[in-house]
Amino acid sequence: MNISLAHLTRILITFFFSITLLELFLCGGGRVLEFGPLTFRIILFIFNLLIVILLWIQTGKTPSICLILSVIVTLVFIIYSFIGWFDGAPFSLILEDIKPLSYFYSIFFFSFFIDSNSRIRLLISLLRKSSLLMASAYIIIQILLYFNVIVFTEFYQFVNTKVSSSDFMFRGNQGLFSYKGFVYMIIGLIFWIHSDKTKRKNIAILIISMAMILSGTRGFVVMFFLVYAMFYGIPLILKLNLKVLFLAVIMFVTCIYFFANFDLGNKIQSDSKRIEQVNQVVERVNLKSLFIGHGFGVGIPVRKIHMEIGYLEVFHKQGVVGLFLWGILLTYIYNQYKKRSNSIKTRKAFFISVIFVFLLSITNPYFNNPIGISFIIITISTYAVLNKSQKFI
Repeated sequence: MNISLAHLTRILITFFFSITLLELFLCGGGRVLEFGPLTFRIILFIFNLLIVILLWIQTGKTPSICLILSVIVTLVFIIYSFIGWFDGAPFSLILEDIKPLSYFYSIFFFSFFIDSNSRIRLLISLLRKSSLLMASAYIIIQILLYFNVIVFTEFYQFVNTKVSSSDFMFRGNQGLFSYKGFVYMIIGLIFWIHSDKTKRKNIAILIISMAMILSGTRGFVVMFFLVYAMFYGIPLILKLNLKVLFLAVIMFVTCIYFFANFDLGNKIQSDSKRIEQVNQVVERVNLKSLFIGHGFGVGIPVRKIHMEIGYLEVFHKQGVVGLFLWGILLTYIYNQYKKRSNSIKTRKAFFISVIFVFLLSITNPYFNNPIGISFIIITISTYAVLNKSQKFI
């Protein structure tokens, strides 16, 4: 059986595209799979970039959105690195701020990979299955911990020493924990909600919703409800059928009971840390920093590098201008979402998920690190295909 080089190339690209997506959806902050000083995410980033270079050499073309976005990101890196350097920031800390934002350059291989409706369907399928797998695994772990099949102290030690000490946050001493990858579990839930009706749909929504509540992460639950309240509005919610309203009320009551009666760690302490960060940022505001920030590499006493509130970090280091640039990006995504009326469910799922990432960043840094950036650029690439507006130059 003869296979053309072009066909073989497409098979290999689809394979590496799938591996890249699964790593993003399942591996949290990327530290779960480490090989010495490198993570599997960085290895894939470099490898996929090489694939893109080869494709560019072969075709001589690249999507215009890639060049536009990469030029803007590069200018931001240069300008805010100089601002931070003039403010006395060490070069090592400037690089620490650039590293997570450099994931914007992955727009090149995502735009090349996401080039058809079949690739979009593959992406959504992997996302939904990954979220269901993650939720199921979490619930099974909680059941095993509850019946003492797994000893909590041994599990805690294993996760922190053999898996990743930075990707997991345990809630008290009952085995409940939050995982950075759970963001994609909730995004997967959104895509299940906006999928076609199947026998698995309601079961998947139930399982993922249970896992979301059991994670003990208030931000997930609050922002999930808030994003739908913002998107649909209370009047439309009231028009929903009784079954949907009943399930929503049950889920809401369950959340209140769970958060009120289970040991989820010291929430007061974590909240006070965020308030302290806000106070220290406000104390350092001056006329220059108000508009352009203190620059990359300039932290505050309690957070020398990254802050827990994404918007607070952007404001401190990039000022109002930095927030404005993120606002432009979100506006662009909204315009792409509204540009055409085809594939309504897919469009809604992507846009609601992007808003969820931005809302979640009120309490945690998601939109300005690879976890959130990856989904933002995936959304941009997807809308380019749905709108048939992917231009090459």
